[in-house]
This record gives sequence, C-alpha cells and structure tokens, in this order.
Amino acid sequence: MNLSELLSVSDKRLLEILQQDATLSLKDLAEAAGMSSSSVWRRMQEFEASGLLIGRVALLDPEKMGLPVCTMIHVSMRDQSKSARAAFERFADTHDNIQQCFVMTGGYDYTIVVRSASVEAYERFLMDALLAHPSVGTSASHLVLRQHKNTTRVPVG
Repeated sequence: MNLSELLSVSDKRLLEILQQDATLSLKDLAEAAGMSSSSVWRRMQEFEASGLLIGRVALLDPEKMGLPVCTMIHVSMRDQSKSARAAFERFADTHDNIQQCFVMTGGYDYTIVVRSASVEAYERFLMDALLAHPSVGTSASHLVLRQHKNTTRVPVG
C-alpha cells in the first residue's frame, strides 16, 4: 500500500523535517512542523507502527572513519537456487564493510557497495571473501572516484 497518499500536509512536513534532522526534540519538531507536541509524538508512533518510519540513525563520514575507498561490485551467482541466494545474502549481512546490497535485474544478480581502508584492503576482501564464497560465480568492480551526491532522503511530497 502506498502510505504517502494517506499523509496530510502536516505529516509530509514532519517527515521532511525528520529526514533533515532526526535529533530534534519533540518540541522543536512540533514547532517546525506546525503541530502540537502530542500530535507529533502520536504521528511518529503511527509512522513506526505502519513501517513508514523504519529507523533514526546518525550518518558518519566514511573517509573520516578511515574508509576512503568505495567500490561498487556487480556479482553474478554461480547458482540461482533459493539456498544459494540466501547464503549470499547472509554473507552480505555479516560483512560490515558491505554498506548496501541490491538484488538486480539484467546481467548481474547483485550489486554491493563496499567501503575499505585502502585498495589493498579492498583486494583482500575481493579475493579472500567475496570470490571465495561458494555462491559467487564472477564479479565486476567499479572504483568510485568521487561521490557527487549521497542522501538517505526519500521524496515526500
């Protein structure tokens, strides 16, 4: 169900503000959204219960955390079975350097975004972990030269 069609103008304003800064106090959120604090609290509870609001996080700068190398890797599976896919997705879940994992259409089965401390660290991950995984057939890596845009925001309105 598309929940965005059920949102009021105030709800949309609140969601925009939350995407900009989820650390605001209830009072500040209410003031910025033009709502009462109790309405903001109630709506946020409803957003969470419906699955619309799935988390509130702090975003860290990967480079300042010592992970300046970003690589996008397209992965082709050796086997298309449900168990092979589940095994690969467990692999992705257990490697903290994999920031994102997408199931794809087209020439590759998955695309993953990997952060590494160096090209050498990336190569070790590629050779010793990714390509050593029994479900993985081949991969194609693309080193990110520069990130132009990075956002977690979803269009609200």
